[in-house]
Amino acid sequence: MKHYIYLFLLLALSVSCNSTNKNAEDILQFEQKDFVQSSDNCIDDECTRIKLSVPVITNESNEVATKINQQLIAKIDNIIAVDDRTASSKNLDELTANYIANYDAFKAKYPDETLPWKAEIEGDITFYNEDLLSIALEYYTFAGGAYGFKSEVAMNFNPKTGEQYKVEDLIGNWEELQKLMALQLKDKMDIWTSNNQLEYPESIFFYEDMVGFLYNAVDDDAQYNGPTKIDFPKASILPFLKINLDPKTTEK
Repeated sequence: MKHYIYLFLLLALSVSCNSTNKNAEDILQFEQKDFVQSSDNCIDDECTRIKLSVPVITNESNEVATKINQQLIAKIDNIIAVDDRTASSKNLDELTANYIANYDAFKAKYPDETLPWKAEIEGDITFYNEDLLSIALEYYTFAGGAYGFKSEVAMNFNPKTGEQYKVEDLIGNWEELQKLMALQLKDKMDIWTSNNQLEYPESIFFYEDMVGFLYNAVDDDAQYNGPTKIDFPKASILPFLKINLDPKTTEK
């Protein structure tokens, strides 16, 4: 996965339209953290393993930071969960431990199962200004069956409140945006509706100079065909969006 993290995210970030400074505790600070665990219950040296590399906001007393971190944990929990009961972790250390514990419990119940599980998730901050914090997660999961699942998902937050934007909060003119997207999606019949319309994309990815739209297509026989992602120059997409994509400034 390409890394689009802005270098200035590693510094204390401060933005104000009125040239006033935020309190230090209000400035979101990020750290890329790794979480790796493996099961001791291996089969022919093949072990169940989970590996996460994701950006975590390190402000301990910031309510917005806490809210964003919790939503990130919940999203990763949902990605790796094998059923609804296994997505309930409070932090990323607990999440990785739960994944291994769930496998060990499964193996104890079904000792003849010989395939180890795998979960790999890499996350990047791809865009950040005063109105948008965009985190992209690229992931691969395998918990038995014929094949694993590989895709991406974007999480787009309001950095002032910590609330996550819905797709419809970001797109202003969907009818016209469809016309632009249709040129690149005309051969992807499995993501068009019966009345020849596009559904909203499952994720919108924001980068410094690009905007991407992703669909996880499933055909009529419920076979997963892999993700379909199309990218456009940011300038060509701006007229159809509601969100401000001006670069973040550090002027005081």
